[in-house]
Amino acid sequence: MMLVLAAARQELGDLDGEVVGVGPIVAAARAAAILARRQPSRVLLIGTGSAYARGPDVGQVVVARRIGLSYGVAAMGLGYVPRAPTPIDTDPAMTDALGLSPVSVLTVGAVTTDETLGRRLSDGWQVEHLEAFGVALACKEAGVPFAACLGVASRAGPDAHVQWLTHRDEAQQAAREQAQRLLS
Repeated sequence: MMLVLAAARQELGDLDGEVVGVGPIVAAARAAAILARRQPSRVLLIGTGSAYARGPDVGQVVVARRIGLSYGVAAMGLGYVPRAPTPIDTDPAMTDALGLSPVSVLTVGAVTTDETLGRRLSDGWQVEHLEAFGVALACKEAGVPFAACLGVASRAGPDAHVQWLTHRDEAQQAAREQAQRLLS
């Protein structure tokens, strides 16, 4: 059985699934508990993300090929992470089955609204998402194949929140429609 997860109930819409909450730590903890209880054979995370400068256009739906984690303070040179976590590759069969543009997704602790931070975070990454790494890590630890399908609702930068508010409904719907490919 494939389990669909999302950060918020609104992202699931009519899809049967579970909510992991907002942010990497909350998502990791809740995803681990859900995996232990439900014991799915596969997991698909759906939601919305923000594109970095050289990333996909707002309105596009993408699939994650690898997922990383970054701390803004480290990216800005204001701190360091002694042992940064290794990026996690998503399941290639699930990723291919979605037939979408594969991108590298970076999980951050907050939506990036600073242009300088966005430039630094975007090195090797096209999209940011707050929960992807937490869910990917929970799946990796449980040995469950994982993929993430995201509707791009905004561009990282000063207008990210306003763009997200403007485009989130369409982005969520587009991600749900693509998720149906794996569910059917």
